[in-house]
Amino acid sequence: MKSCRNASVVAAVVMAPMIAFAACRDPERPEVPPVTAAHPPPGEDSLSQPNEASAPSMRTTSSAAAAPVVAWFVDAPAQVQVGACDRVYIAVVKGKVSAMKDNLAPGDVLLGTLNGGTIDLGGAGTVLVVKQPMPHSASAELCKPQSAFAIVARGDKAQKVEWASGAMRAFFDVPIKLSPELYLGRLEGTSAVPEHTHPTSWEVIAAVEASGTFVLDGTEGKLGPRQVVAIPPGAKHAWKPEQGSKLVAIQMYIPPGPEQRFLTLAAGEKDAGRDAAR
Repeated sequence: MKSCRNASVVAAVVMAPMIAFAACRDPERPEVPPVTAAHPPPGEDSLSQPNEASAPSMRTTSSAAAAPVVAWFVDAPAQVQVGACDRVYIAVVKGKVSAMKDNLAPGDVLLGTLNGGTIDLGGAGTVLVVKQPMPHSASAELCKPQSAFAIVARGDKAQKVEWASGAMRAFFDVPIKLSPELYLGRLEGTSAVPEHTHPTSWEVIAAVEASGTFVLDGTEGKLGPRQVVAIPPGAKHAWKPEQGSKLVAIQMYIPPGPEQRFLTLAAGEKDAGRDAAR
C-alpha cells in the first residue's frame, strides 16, 4: 500500500471524546467508519434541544467518500433543521409524533424536501432523522420553490417478508417509486448475519434495539440502542447477537438493491416448505 490518509471525526461522541485517527486503506475503497455513539452533526443538521445529548448517531470521516447520508435519533418534541435541497426522511420508531401537519405512528416514514428550514416534531416519541444531500445534477430542480413537498409512507401498508424460519423479518417501508435513490426499511430478528458484502451500495444500520457485536472488515465493535453504523460498498460485515437478544433497526441501502435478497430468502424457504409437504 503506497500511502496512508488521515481521517478525523466530524461528530462529537456522547460517552467519550472522539479522537482523530489515521488509517492505511485501499485508495479504491472508502475508509470504514467504526460503530459509535455520537451527537447529531453540528450546524445545519440539528438545532439545540433539551434531549440532544441523549441522541447518539453515526460517525463519519472527513474523507470525500464518507457515507452519503447523515442519520441520528431525536426524541420529540424537538426541532430539526434541514439544509437547502436536501431530502429528509423521518422514521418513527416509538410513540406518536407529528411533523409537517401529519400524524405519524411507529413504522411511518415522512419523506420531504424543504429547500432549507425547520421541521417541528410534536407529540412524544423517538424518530430517526435521515438527511440525504441530493446530487448536484438534481439540485437545480429540487431547489425550486414549487419542488418542496412532504409525503408519508405508512408502516401498516409496508410489504413484510420473513426468513430463517421466521427468526428474521424485514418491512419494505418506503416504496422505491417514492425514494429511488435510497431504500429504507425496518429489520428485526434474533438470528446472526454471516459475513457478506454489498459491492455497489452503502449500508447504514440505525439500531433501535440491539445487543451484540458488529464486525466491519474484521474489526469488532459493540452495537447497542441508538447507535448507527455505516458500511461502505465492498466492506465485509457481519452481525453476532448476544444470546436471547433481538435486533430492531432501521436499515438503509444507497443506492437500493441489496434488500432484494430478503425476497429471495423468503421465497426460497416457501419453496422448500412446499417441497417438504409433497
